[in-house]
Amino acid sequence: NEEIKEADSILIVGGGPTGVELAAEIAVNVPQKKVTLVHDGSRLLAFIGPKASDKTLEWLNNKNVEVKLMQSVDTSNSTNNSGGNRTYFTSSGETIRADCHFLCTGKPPGSEWLRETYLKDLIDNFGRLKVDENHRIKGHRNIFVVGDITDIKELKQGYSAQKHALVAAKNLKLLMSGGKESKLAIYEPGSSPKIIVSLGKQDVVAQFSFTTIIGLVPG
Repeated sequence: NEEIKEADSILIVGGGPTGVELAAEIAVNVPQKKVTLVHDGSRLLAFIGPKASDKTLEWLNNKNVEVKLMQSVDTSNSTNNSGGNRTYFTSSGETIRADCHFLCTGKPPGSEWLRETYLKDLIDNFGRLKVDENHRIKGHRNIFVVGDITDIKELKQGYSAQKHALVAAKNLKLLMSGGKESKLAIYEPGSSPKIIVSLGKQDVVAQFSFTTIIGLVPG
């Protein structure tokens, strides 16, 4: 908050939900700030449908957020300017002047330490643990896993982790009480999850199985 308050111009690197939501918050709450968002993909919010991406880009443009797609920025490679701000260089050779920057690119799960344990062969190329339908590590009866670190093929969202936890807790309780493994609860990923990305104080872009809408109503 202090950095944003002091800055006249702000660079945001990353066009996923974190970068988009941050840009929207700044554009709505302090619209006098110049905000530039740089994303290395062909569209914002690549984990949802193109229609939602297009609506989000249009919304940001209407709030005077400058969006640069198909470009990346190495924030460590910048130069100081006499006015106190810095010049950043994009992968396509463009220059961006900004008083501060926020790095909003995705990071892998913090599972590297597991590669030094007996579970090392159960980690996939994305750093995620291979789990069965009961939320146990494959081949292990009593080690349960929930959240982003699972290799379940679904979007990594908070409400999914809550559903994981309910299944794991139910199964732990069953095993601790001596129940049969055939009675273990099974986790079934949703086929078309709802996705909501907030845009400032009141608006959101929402993707449901039947439609995509943006603005105050879904907010």
